[in-house]
This record gives sequence, structure tokens and C-alpha cells, in this order.
Amino acid sequence: MQKRLWLIHLVIRALAHRRGRTVLLLAVLAMASSLATALGIVSFSMKKRVAEEVRKYGANLVIIPETAKMNVGSGGLNFGEISEPVYLEQHKVEEALDKSGLKADRSFHLQGVLRFRKGDIMVEGVDFAEVRRLFPWWQIRGAWPTAGEAVVGSDLATRYGLKTGDTMELGGPEQPVRLRISGTVATGGEEDGLLFLALPELQRALGLDGKVSVVRLLITAEGDSLKKKAAALQPLLPDAKVSEVRQIARTSEGLLAKVKLLMVLVTTVVLISAGSSVTGTMSTTVLERSKEIGLMKAMGGTRWEVLLIFSAEAALLGILGGVVGYLLGSVIAQFITKTVFAASSEIIPWFLGISVGVSLFLALLGSLGPMISLFKLDPVRSLRGE
Repeated sequence: MQKRLWLIHLVIRALAHRRGRTVLLLAVLAMASSLATALGIVSFSMKKRVAEEVRKYGANLVIIPETAKMNVGSGGLNFGEISEPVYLEQHKVEEALDKSGLKADRSFHLQGVLRFRKGDIMVEGVDFAEVRRLFPWWQIRGAWPTAGEAVVGSDLATRYGLKTGDTMELGGPEQPVRLRISGTVATGGEEDGLLFLALPELQRALGLDGKVSVVRLLITAEGDSLKKKAAALQPLLPDAKVSEVRQIARTSEGLLAKVKLLMVLVTTVVLISAGSSVTGTMSTTVLERSKEIGLMKAMGGTRWEVLLIFSAEAALLGILGGVVGYLLGSVIAQFITKTVFAASSEIIPWFLGISVGVSLFLALLGSLGPMISLFKLDPVRSLRGE
């Protein structure tokens, strides 16, 4: 016990006596660990932020039925193929998704045609709550529909002179539908030419209870993970085809990969620079203290005991530098995420261990070379000043 107390006292006194170099080493270690901590927190926070941004692009997996095709012709004449509409069983898709264990936002769609005035218009049945989560780019002028209401695409509204508050009488194969227009939607895509109504209402009008045309899924995944999840879901839906929406998947992969690569490169450069600085400072310290080291050895101290003192000094500096680096790095991370990414970073307590580990690693690694020379130091020659 006395020996440990003596060692702690000796280390603290040695660091206090050379407060200039102690502060310099502490600053270098704190800077390295703070930047590593800050970039790690930013990377961790931005992974969630990027995932949230990618959600704005919509679904990244789509489930569609296998199309039924039929050859048309007679005798030696072949006029090609026609496709009959094929639908998915909504409850089977839901069961497959539950069985697969995929955590995904989902949106069920039924596409069809209803009679309006003297012509046909394309309609789509959806769950508007799902649409609002999955397709945030929809711009609704008016209000989101409730029961008995619909949203009309901007192009379709212009073609038929429809506006919010109008009532539409639609004819279906099974039963007519009377809807009030609650608003218009403009996306710049195919939605502008469609009429959207509640999925159950369209299913009843078309006589397709429990049927859907397509299911869109938004899964938080990247790279091969998305492919694996699509492949795992496919056997559970033998009558359907599970496909990736590649532009969404590639956007997610690209953004996350670039963020990670940037953080790794910057952190590597910082750690190499800090390690070089620690090595140079520790080497200078050993040279300056060569007479002191020779005196300790001449008084009976073994090489391992002298080495233990310098190791304890490096470890103490590493721990202190790591703690300061974590506090400083958390502040830097908060500043970066607010000013650059317009977001707020999280306070992540377990990064304290990483910060201390980085600082301790640099302190001990930077001291390795000087400690080897310290181990080989001849006490007689060092006392002579050679």
C-alpha cells in the first residue's frame, strides 16, 4: 500500500514539476480525443439524420403481384399477349410482413378505373395516414380527407374543372361512390393525374374486398442489408415480386458511406498527428530527465520500476486527456451539427470510454519508443551527462 501511495505521489510531483510539458501533452491528448469524440458523435447522430432525410424520398421496397399473361391468336396467327389485372391478398401480405419480422412503414394501394361523367378516370385507394408518413413530399391544397372524401391530382382537377368542396358521383362495377373533394395534390409525378380515395371505399366500389395492387415499404437499411431483407421476404410471398427501388437505396447507401468515410479519414489524420506530437514530447522529456533516471537506478531502482513510473505518468495523462476530450468533443459535436447540419447532436455517455481509450492509447503508444530507450539507459553514463 505504501509503495502504491509513494508511486502516485512521485508521479503527481513529477508532472507538477514539469507543468509546461504536462499541459502541452494534456492539450495534445485532449485535442485528439475531443476531435475523435466529436466526429464519432457527429457520425452517430448523422446516421440517424441521414436515415430521416432518406425517408423523404419514399419507399425503398415495393411488392407487386406476378402479372397474369395470356396469348392471343388463332391458328398460325399470334397477336401477342395481353395481361389481366392480378391483385395481392392484403391479409396475406400483412401476415408475411409480420412473420418476416421486418420493421417497416407500409402503404397499401389499389389501382383501378371508375366512371366519371361520360368517361373513365384512374383512381387509387390508399390509407391516407400511411401516405402522410411514407410520402412527405405530397403537397395538399385544402385538407387531408376524412370518411367520404377524396383528394384529386392537380392535372385531373384542371382537366375536369374540379376544386375543393366539389362533390363527385363515380360509377363502379359493384356500386357507385359519392365523394367530396377535400383538397388537391401536386407532386410533379403521376399522382397529379389520379383521384385518391380511401382504400376500403375503392375496394367495395370495384368488388375487390381485401385486394391491393401494390404494397410500398420503407425500411431503414443500407447496402446489402436491403437486398437481404428483400430476399428474406420473397419466399413468404410466392405469388408476388419483392423489388428494390434502387434510386432510393443508392441514395441511402451513398450518403451514409460518404459521411462515414469523411469521419474516418479526418479522425485518422488527427490521431496520427497527435501520436507524433506525443512521441516527440515524451522523447524530449526522457532526454531531459536522463540524470534523474540514472540517479534512481543508482539508488537501487530496477529498470522495471523506473519504467513503471513513466508508464504511470503516461496513463494518468491519457485518462485526464480523455475526460477533458470527451467534454470538449461533446461541445464541438453540438456546434458542428447545429451550424453545418441544422440538427442537434445527442449526449452519448458511452463515448466517454472511447475518448479515454483513444487518449490512453495515444499516450502509451507515443511513450513506447522513449520507454524502450529508457529501458536500455546506462545509469553510469547518464549520471556523467553522456
